[in-house]
Amino acid sequence: MDNRDEDRKDFARRSFRKNDGERGEDRRREYSENVRSRRLERGDDGRREGRRDFKKDVFRPRTDRVPSRKGDLGAIMDLDNDILHLVMRRAQMLARLRRGGRLAPETEKALRTAWEGKAARLARDNRLSRDLFVLLQTIEPLTRMEEEQGYYNLAPNGEAVDISIPAPSDTVSARCWLAVAAASGQKTSVSRVPLTDAVVSGVKALNQIGGQLWWEENGDVQSRGGRGLVRNMDKVIHVGDDAFNLWLVIALCIGMPARLKLTGDSSLRFLDIAPLRHFLPQLGVRLTNVIPTQDGLPVRMECSGLMPRQIRLADDLPEDFVAALVLASPFWETECRLTLPEHEPRLLPLVLEVLSGCGLKVVRSGRDVSVERGEISVPAQPVVPMDASVAATVLMFPGFNGGHAVLEGVWGSNTASSLVEEILRGAGLNVRYGSLQVECTGKDRETAAPAPEVMKEVLASCPELLPLCTVIMAAAAHEGMKVSLPVLSEEDRHLVTAFLSRCGVEEKEGVLVPVEETVPGSWVAPSAQWAMAYALGAFLRPNLHLSNPGVMTGLFPAFWNMYNTLPRPMLKRRVEQETEDAKPARRRVIAHGVYGELPPEPAAGDDF
Repeated sequence: MDNRDEDRKDFARRSFRKNDGERGEDRRREYSENVRSRRLERGDDGRREGRRDFKKDVFRPRTDRVPSRKGDLGAIMDLDNDILHLVMRRAQMLARLRRGGRLAPETEKALRTAWEGKAARLARDNRLSRDLFVLLQTIEPLTRMEEEQGYYNLAPNGEAVDISIPAPSDTVSARCWLAVAAASGQKTSVSRVPLTDAVVSGVKALNQIGGQLWWEENGDVQSRGGRGLVRNMDKVIHVGDDAFNLWLVIALCIGMPARLKLTGDSSLRFLDIAPLRHFLPQLGVRLTNVIPTQDGLPVRMECSGLMPRQIRLADDLPEDFVAALVLASPFWETECRLTLPEHEPRLLPLVLEVLSGCGLKVVRSGRDVSVERGEISVPAQPVVPMDASVAATVLMFPGFNGGHAVLEGVWGSNTASSLVEEILRGAGLNVRYGSLQVECTGKDRETAAPAPEVMKEVLASCPELLPLCTVIMAAAAHEGMKVSLPVLSEEDRHLVTAFLSRCGVEEKEGVLVPVEETVPGSWVAPSAQWAMAYALGAFLRPNLHLSNPGVMTGLFPAFWNMYNTLPRPMLKRRVEQETEDAKPARRRVIAHGVYGELPPEPAAGDDF
């Protein structure tokens, strides 16, 4: 007899105990609520978010992670991480829109218009939002090779150095001589010029306004003569990423009729040319920004060529532009007398030396400077001094590792060279200056930090020497000397303290003291001078990590070849010699027959 129906009725009427039935029901309810909370988005709409609906180009900050630090500080640091992630995703997507390294004007205009419409609530000062947009546009994502490399390990050899190399020439002085040669259409040649981006871009820009310049791989830059400056130009001129190239082109072209569009790399977008835009109309020149809300490049320049007899230079003009005006004044159609600003440009002695070396008479009375018209004779091989910041770093190597260093070239007579002499001698080095070389042999006393008056002069006129002074202060602190930081701006102080912490030095109670703690991660050098100083700091704290060694290509591209081949450095990489038993390359066999008659093989027997 089948009693299954009765059993079902009994089962339905049966009461469950709380520790069995209700416990299981509670577990099921808790599991259901947990699953639902994971699948639903934040909000009250209750929409489901599945994996297949997630868009790759949409960034969603993580909200379920545990902050690395408690409180608002940890939350802010997590937000900074999210912001950086968004910035890199934007840079990668922007790189896909570029063609030939440039963004289409209509695309950039659409992005800028949308940004300005949404960034009005960011700050009351719209300049901040504009600068932030320009900064975001200039960010370039790292290549896969750079991501895999991670950093450049600085581990110098412990042996005493034996350096004997030709010193690189000063690129600003070389460009001044080349500008005079290009404007006058005469022949000249300068040697040992580092082929940086600034030099190459400057040569190309001078060629577009009438020069006949070219360069060799060994650093020789020559002028083949020509007709000089071209009148009535209507061109687009690219000046690279160096502001001095821009000042030279503007100064040479304002004295003749011309219509130009001046463009440059991303770094010149932040250049403030508002003082030039207000000053140049009195010289018959109109300068307008291509992008109305941006003060830097690109700009349009229209020159009438009608210059006044006397020009009073405004105090807010860039000092290097003032020096470029003095250099270009002999090539204007009208002789002018320039009244300099109260603060004399740092490049003025160099410019006056170049003009005097070309046979021109410079008349100076107080702040008034005028160049008398006369025949211009550019020397065939002008004297170009060595770069002071590079020479100072190379000569400082014996101070860290012993030995001696010899640089072939002419030592300059400018302010930077004089400061370098005081810095090196103050650090305890034996430096001897000859007619065509400079030699440094070891130390005769303990390292001493630069004197306060020297640091004051460095900060006022030669800030490019601040990195060298900083690493010397770190060395003095490691040797037990009592060293204090000079009075610095907020930006410089932040940079100096970050650099010193990498070198194992911290400031305690106003005095620099060595510490054992090591700052993790790698460092990004803000300039080539800071990268060279960081390389010297590796003698104090080995195995320092540098994230951007390529910054040296803007000053001295051969520096890392020299650094990696110490103690007897070489500026060029060693070329591997071919083995004697190397097999000759296979020749291409030209077939005939069914393929028809093919053209004969070249007479030289090349394979391509």
